[in-house]
This record gives sequence, C-alpha cells and structure tokens, in this order.
Amino acid sequence: MELKRLFTDPICALATARGVSAIATVRCSGERILERLLPLLERPDKPKPRRIYLTSFKAKGEFLDEILFVYFQAPASYTGEEMVELSFHGNPIIIDRAMEALLEAGFRQALPGEFTRRAVLNGKIDLPKAEAINAMITSRSETALDVARRSYVEGISKEISIFREEIIRLLATIEVELNYPDEVETDYKDLGEKLNDLSESISAFIESASKGLRIAQGIKTVIVGETNVGKSTLLNALLRRDRAIVSDIPGTTRDTIEEDLSINGVLFRVIDTAGIRASNDAIEEMGIQRSLKAIEDADLLILLSDPAGDPGYLQKIDLEGKRVIRAANKSDIRQIDGAGYDVVISARTGQGLASLEKLMVEKTVDLTSIGEQIIVSARQRVCLQECLRYLHQSLEAIEERVTIDIVSTLVESAAKSLDELLGRNLTEDLLDRIFSDFCVGK
Repeated sequence: MELKRLFTDPICALATARGVSAIATVRCSGERILERLLPLLERPDKPKPRRIYLTSFKAKGEFLDEILFVYFQAPASYTGEEMVELSFHGNPIIIDRAMEALLEAGFRQALPGEFTRRAVLNGKIDLPKAEAINAMITSRSETALDVARRSYVEGISKEISIFREEIIRLLATIEVELNYPDEVETDYKDLGEKLNDLSESISAFIESASKGLRIAQGIKTVIVGETNVGKSTLLNALLRRDRAIVSDIPGTTRDTIEEDLSINGVLFRVIDTAGIRASNDAIEEMGIQRSLKAIEDADLLILLSDPAGDPGYLQKIDLEGKRVIRAANKSDIRQIDGAGYDVVISARTGQGLASLEKLMVEKTVDLTSIGEQIIVSARQRVCLQECLRYLHQSLEAIEERVTIDIVSTLVESAAKSLDELLGRNLTEDLLDRIFSDFCVGK
C-alpha cells in the first residue's frame, strides 16, 4: 500500500505526560531504528526483543541519564514496526535533551496519534479499535471509560462487517440483473423487502450503539426556568464552584453555559440557559432562542420553578417525550408544598441537591445501560447514518421504478460508507481527521 510506505521513517515522542515525575517514557518506531539509537547507548550491542536493559543514554557524547531500554522486534510490536521504549528519570530538561539527541540521530518528532496510525496501516488493529483506544485515554467519567473499554474489547467491526456482507449480496443480485437484462427480470418487491429489512436492522443498531457516544460526550441536561428562578445558582451549586454569574437583575444570563458534571460515575453535560420570557431586548431574545434550541436537543430537562413565580414560560416548551425533573427552588426563604414537584431544593444553601442528583441518575438510567455493541466516535455514527441514507434512497428509487442501475449506485454507496467506517479504503485525509485528536506519543 502506497499510504503505508509514507509512514515508515523513524519517529520518536514522549509517551508519558510532560512534567516532573518518577519516570518519563520516550517511544521510538520505524525502519532500522537500532542503527540510529544504539550509538546513544552504553549497552547492549545486540539487544534481544522484550528484554529490559539497564543502560546509560548519551547526549552529545556525554552521559545524560541512566535508563531502562526495551526493544520490540517487528512485527511483534504495537505499531508492527521495530519499536523501542526508553524510560528516563522524569525531569523535563532530561527529556528535552534526550529528544534533541534522537532528532540529531535521524529520528522525527511523531505526529499526534502516529504510533496508532501506523498500527492501523500495518494491520495490527482496525480503525474502530484505534478510536476505542483514544476514547479510553480521553474518557471523562467512569461510565465513559467502561464504554470505551468494552468497545476496545468487543468492538463493532464484526457487526458492521455482517451488514456490509448483506449489502454486497444485494449488490451482487442487482449486478446480475444489470449484466443479463434479457434473462433476469428485476423483482422490485423482493429487492425492496430485503433493503427495508436491512435498513431497519441498521437503524436499530444505530439507536442502540449510539448510547456509548452519548455516555462519552455527557448526557445533555438543560436547566430551564423563568428569569431569576435560580438557574445559574443551581449550576454553581451542582458544580461546587462559581461558574455562572448570579444576579438579582432579570436577564443576566444571555447565553447558554455548559459544564461537565460527574454523578456516581455518569457524565452529565449541564447547560444553564437564559430565562424564558417575552423580551424586547434583541440580545436577550437571541439567548432565549438558544435556550429553546438547547431544550429541543436535551436528554434531560430540569424544570426549575419558584412556587411564587409565573410558570407561563412552560407554554413555549414542548415537553412531549422528554425526560423531566420538576424542581421547586428557594426552600430557604419560604415553606414549599412539594405537591406537583419531583424534588424541593434550595440552590443557595444546597438543601435537596443530593436528592436532585439521585433523580438525574434515575431519570437517565435507560441512556446509560450499555447494549451489546457500542459506538465511541461521531465519525462511526456519521458513517452508519450515511449508509442508512443511501439505503432509504434506494428504497425510494425502487418505489418510483427508476432504472436498476441507479439503485445499484445507491446500494454501492451504502457499502462504501461502511468501508469507510471499517477503514477498508484508507486515505491520508481520513487518517489526518481521525488521528489529529490523539495525543502525541500514542
């Protein structure tokens, strides 16, 4: 593969976090790396694979540090190439000098995710597994880490390959009819039924597997209410820090404010919104429109109310099909009858917050129950949605009795969408887009 040959030169990068630490590991990979590296080491002359050597590392001909050296012989390495890991004492100055020595020896600074990129190109892992690795590294909650871990172990490639094979079989049937139009008559009814069954299966898969992506990104939780009901105070209380400006002046919050909050290992993306009311202020009205959009996209709504206030804003909100927590606020300044509310709180004093957090987890338990298959990247979901779109278009084409060659083109495009998901037809642009989000050294 030409693309594979582009990424074989020797590279190096710090694989551990930069900063003062007990150990800092530098990773090297590429063709003939020992020829460049061994002159920098006191020993060994002929290292054996998978053995740890205690040796000295030299920079500019002088001792720099006593290190641990491990050699991995191709193809039995993470990248599938010759690899070396060098463990230094974790002083950034030592690492800078070591990296300078490696660059002078002919190594190149690795690009973000380039080690994993090479693992994909060399067939050590597939693209979905590479994305699962990145998801494990970047997980922001325990549940998100569990999702990423399961995606790494179980993956989605097997299920996606089954869908692809079904599409290819349908495509083969269509191709026979294209090549022998006088001998084979197109059975539009049978073809339509098979395409419809496949579309329904893929649609159900997307719905189930997308839970993993929602868990990783955080459950969108929108705090909704009239002006001055205490939405920003509640956000600050949930975060245990002052994030939003709190004021008695109505309309202080004019834009949505988003923050991550972990409750019992579940990640919530909590969104404070502008108070919903009739306004002649153009800027405030823009904030209100953004609030309504956030409400539309929300997984969970916290309807915050002051029992002494006006709940008229609810008339502007469509709550059908929404998960809702009705919370009465300001229990610190008045006695509140809890009838009609799920929880009574004081955002100012923290009273009732534990009950609210418990409700947030309970109301979204269906979103955090992981199915058999898991999507961990938006790219994977987009590829599946593209596949589904082409299948729907092919069904419409069949219903309209268009020529079979157009149906063939649409079904082929559906297969290509799954090929992109699996990384069957890798391009440099695709790899750049995926691995630009990885850390350097991975």
